[in-house]
Amino acid sequence: APANSAAPADSTNEYISGRKDVAPVDGIAPAGLCSALVLVGAYDRRTGCPVLGVINEPFFRRDPLTRRWQGRYHWGVAYGDTRLCSLSP
Repeated sequence: APANSAAPADSTNEYISGRKDVAPVDGIAPAGLCSALVLVGAYDRRTGCPVLGVINEPFFRRDPLTRRWQGRYHWGVAYGDTRLCSLSP
């Protein structure tokens, strides 16, 4: 892509370029590998209400000894009276 083209909103550009030297701002990575996320969601086709969501951070942090990337994920389910998630309130 030309250098002056707009970057995609989903961090694909940062993932492809592999930038790992971007400092977080208020705990959030504004660019680079740490800003790459994989988002998956499911909804009830009858009502249109979301019922499941998963966020994967494949480049959450780099192990200082092995230099390998470590990921993490968060998930949530809301169906009927069931409300569960991987984060504490």
